[in-house]
Amino acid sequence: MYFEIVIEKTKFEVNSIDIAAIVSELANQLPRYASQIYRGLDGSYILRLTSKEDVRDLKIVPGKALFLAEGVFKQHGELDSLTITLRRTLRGFTLKSCEHVLGERIAILHFERGEIRYRLVAEVFPGGGLSLLDAGGNVVASTSLEKGRPYSPPQARRTVTSGEELLRVLSVIERKSRIGVVLARELGLGGKYSDEVLARAGVEPSKRVGELAEWERAAIAESLDKVLRLASVPEPRLYRSGDQYVAFAPFPLKHLAEKGLLEEFETSINRAAMRVYESYLRGARLVEHQRKILEEAKKIEKEIAEKKALAEQLRTKASELREVADLLFSKISELKDSWLEIREGRRLEGLVMSIDSVAGTATLLIEGREVKLSIREPVTRQIDELYQSSKTTMKGAENLMSEISELERRLSSLRESPPPTALEEVVERRSRGAEWYQRYRWSLTAGGHLIVLGRDTSSNIRLLKRHLESPDLVFHAEVRGSPVAILKEGAEAGQDDLRAAATLCASFSRAWREEVSSTTVYWVKPDQISFSPPQGTYLPKGSFIVKPPKNYIAVKLEICVGYSRRLGPIVGCEEWVSREADVYAVITPGKEAASTLSRTLIEIAERSIGVARGEIKPYQLEAIVPYGRCRVLRWSHRGHA
Repeated sequence: MYFEIVIEKTKFEVNSIDIAAIVSELANQLPRYASQIYRGLDGSYILRLTSKEDVRDLKIVPGKALFLAEGVFKQHGELDSLTITLRRTLRGFTLKSCEHVLGERIAILHFERGEIRYRLVAEVFPGGGLSLLDAGGNVVASTSLEKGRPYSPPQARRTVTSGEELLRVLSVIERKSRIGVVLARELGLGGKYSDEVLARAGVEPSKRVGELAEWERAAIAESLDKVLRLASVPEPRLYRSGDQYVAFAPFPLKHLAEKGLLEEFETSINRAAMRVYESYLRGARLVEHQRKILEEAKKIEKEIAEKKALAEQLRTKASELREVADLLFSKISELKDSWLEIREGRRLEGLVMSIDSVAGTATLLIEGREVKLSIREPVTRQIDELYQSSKTTMKGAENLMSEISELERRLSSLRESPPPTALEEVVERRSRGAEWYQRYRWSLTAGGHLIVLGRDTSSNIRLLKRHLESPDLVFHAEVRGSPVAILKEGAEAGQDDLRAAATLCASFSRAWREEVSSTTVYWVKPDQISFSPPQGTYLPKGSFIVKPPKNYIAVKLEICVGYSRRLGPIVGCEEWVSREADVYAVITPGKEAASTLSRTLIEIAERSIGVARGEIKPYQLEAIVPYGRCRVLRWSHRGHA
């Protein structure tokens, strides 16, 4: 074999103790608003979660991992049916709480919006899935379960939550079982924490349960209690071998340090999980890269061997053909003199062995070698053909050797091929203000679709050119000076979502300034927008062309301005604002100054819902009131309508 490569498998280990710590830390980051759902490059599901302070992604890898990133992932994979369903269902909902199933690698995320409830069940054990459940516990969508059926968690494994309980289990368990296997598999600690418990107890994992002395049993029970206490008050650690992070834990692991792994302190168990998982991805990517190289190398080596064998056959054949041609050429005079007699079918003693008149061949014996020739062609021509055939055959062998040289070069380049580029998505820290739509006016529909509006002519064009995508819809009021509004993924939106986008678009048009109570808005698809005028015409700067047909919606100019502890000042239709805002006003066109509205809203917020003085900036509220004037129809705040 020309090519050798050593493939070292990588693994990512997470168990119930890890998941409990991860989920507990995640719970302290809630509530968070689900603004979008993506598919990761690694087949994961990414929930973009927004709080008042920042935007962070929750990555769920069914059967493998779960953690809250410190920012957002900038690269995404192709959507699958579950991602599409999660977008349609959970976008616009709030992740209120989460819990860990005791002793299992299962996390349950609770989403709410108004009275609507959903649960997202993430199973992180091998073969586990991700399932969206309705309020009744039935499967709405899943990676592995049938839609419409009640969700049933896997059969619970026996687990222990104290050293005392462990002693009771050891008294009845199979005496021949090895203690390391019992703790890791039968009691669900996993290899990492089973080894830690036994290392702290000073007991070998290979020792059988029946061989344990009483003091060893007591030491194991005491060690388990210590490990569980440490896990409940996390001081996360990372463990590194060379440049690869290989393990994490919510507390220092004695047995890994004793193995010579480098220990690093980490501030967050979620971040620790992410760093080890990303290191695992790099290793897995390298292993896959090496596997493909090895497969390719084996194919090339096989092809080289086959071509060498064929080249040797061709060289042998070419040599034989030339030998025959040389032999015949050495007897050319005798053959010429006898050829007429041979063609007439005469068997010349000592030269012609046999003649096949039907086939038209004669078998000659020349210097002890049998040679078959055609009696229908001149012998000189046949000798020339033998020489030519020898040359052609040898040329074929030479071509094969050239191909072999090229294959050997490919084999050498495989050996020197660089490692693959990183597979993990790049995480970007992002505060709420860093979202691209924050540069424009924005809102959400009750269905969770993002509405983005231009602020002026230039931002209208910028919005269309930079952010309009094929699933979106474009809205524009039948009023001069109307903003452009984009309903993101509007092709999937319902009628209420379309009406919300149309209403917001109309409200920020001159129809509001002119105190019109209702107007008409049309929407079109992205391929109906053009920035190129017909030939021979002129398109003014800041303009665009809308190709027919247009879809019209008549809307009433009535929106809400409010304050959300999570999102800050917000504007939109009441269906969304009423669910999100802690205090809001329903407004229509009017003559009351926006400053009056902002003062009243701040007073209500500080008096009724305990917002700290100075937390709400008046100018932020005034900026989202169309044309700075309105008429307040009614007020509403939490606990009062």
